Amino acid sequence: MLTRLLYRFAHFGEAYVRYRGKKIKLLIADNGITQTVGLMYRKRIGTDESMLFVFGRESYWGIWMYNMNFSIDVVWLDSRGIVVSIARNLKPCKSIFSCKTHVPEKKARYVLEFIAGTKISKSIVKGMVFPLPKSIKQRN
Repeated sequence: MLTRLLYRFAHFGEAYVRYRGKKIKLLIADNGITQTVGLMYRKRIGTDESMLFVFGRESYWGIWMYNMNFSIDVVWLDSRGIVVSIARNLKPCKSIFSCKTHVPEKKARYVLEFIAGTKISKSIVKGMVFPLPKSIKQRN
């Protein structure tokens, strides 16, 4: 399948932020290949890790759980890093015919994905500002 081939060529950047005194590793998905693949096929990520999708503009960026191996919490942020929507405990799906696309309540520019139920993801609430890496903020 095409996504499996893309996975082999996807090179994610990395950045770190501090949130509530904890260092969080961000896997950066900022191009078509990395954004298509996302967390597909991965066995797991750490409880102190997240994937950060970086889009060029605000929109209703959808997330689906196709070819995922674990449940995730998804957090959408606007251009200022303000949390505009959250979807918790999204379950994997294996058929494109049964995969729902999850979209935010408001337009977002960034999307964070955490393993479902981590202390970090549970502490995030709508309206708060989540810290973004300086390298990402400078792209605005």
